[in-house]
Amino acid sequence: MSLSTSTPATYELLVSLLAKCPKSIEILPGDGALWIHSEDSSDEATFAPFLFLSNNLGIPQKVLHQAYIHAVGVFKEVRKLSTRPSQEIQGKDNPAAVQILIGSSSVLILANPSHQTALNARKLLVKKKLIDPRTELCFIASLLSSQHCAKHAELWYHRRWLLSYEAHETWPPARLPAGVGETRRDLLFASQTDLQQELGLLSHACEVYPRNYFAWTHRLSCVRSLLSNHLTNPSKDPNFVVILRREIDGIKRWIEHHVSDYSAVHYILTLSRDVLQCKSLFLEEVIDKEGMLAHAIALVREYPGHEALWLYARIAPLIFGTREGEQIEQFVESFVRPLASQNSTTSAWDDVANQLESSEYAGLYLSRRAKIDNPSK
Repeated sequence: MSLSTSTPATYELLVSLLAKCPKSIEILPGDGALWIHSEDSSDEATFAPFLFLSNNLGIPQKVLHQAYIHAVGVFKEVRKLSTRPSQEIQGKDNPAAVQILIGSSSVLILANPSHQTALNARKLLVKKKLIDPRTELCFIASLLSSQHCAKHAELWYHRRWLLSYEAHETWPPARLPAGVGETRRDLLFASQTDLQQELGLLSHACEVYPRNYFAWTHRLSCVRSLLSNHLTNPSKDPNFVVILRREIDGIKRWIEHHVSDYSAVHYILTLSRDVLQCKSLFLEEVIDKEGMLAHAIALVREYPGHEALWLYARIAPLIFGTREGEQIEQFVESFVRPLASQNSTTSAWDDVANQLESSEYAGLYLSRRAKIDNPSK
């Protein structure tokens, strides 16, 4: 590794940069040699071998691997304190050890977002009030801005735990909705701003890592908690209907621009099912007005070569029941059956492949519908 600084010094610099909660983090190929200039006195040279511009952090992959190896040893040594009753880390008595544990675990989680031991160590520090929950949420948000981290379920679970813990620990009991479970799995947001920031973080994570199932699952958990709180205390949450409409409209637009995102399709269908199962006439009207079946059919007609959209059109009738039966039959007879029986008439190979794929999806749609209509066969 062609670096002018030693591994311990590079490790300490990385720890300090992560503590700033960068707006974004990106793992860069190589060792940073392309932008390291020993005579350069600019701000870029100050943070070499890292790039740190406008609170955006770039980390060379090889440098991260070296820092990770160093962090493993540091983390192992400082954790020995917590296994000795006479030397357990208490913060006030051993603040240096706490900072070492925080710093080493941050590097471990960045390099390996599924590092359960490091994540559990940070949970323990949060419980002991040695890490502020809001600071930890900020740190996790920085990690989730990276494609490398956004795809790991463990990191999303850690964030859900933090959101729940922070609300139950800091909110006065009078603010907690009645019926909130003692298991502390409910996700609560202090304001509309906090909710929108969380949803914005999720949208960015789904952009940097397409079809991000774990991010969409986290989003579903957030909205489900809002739904549960609304049903328990509708008078305390009058804005939920506005939030629900805005959310469904936003996801419909997302699917229009990400026609292969089957995780987004799964999300909007699951959310609609959850709302309808509440047996609230008012909420049912909200779902009906969104016209999701018509939306799915329109997208399939426009982009028949995308399996996710066929899933959208096939599952939507199962959720919305027979209320749209006439629309479904018209779609089947005017579009699906002709497409399923269509033979390729074009000479362009790409067009042939797309047409055959669309025909196959149409045939599968008809096959699945036949099993639903005649389950005994």
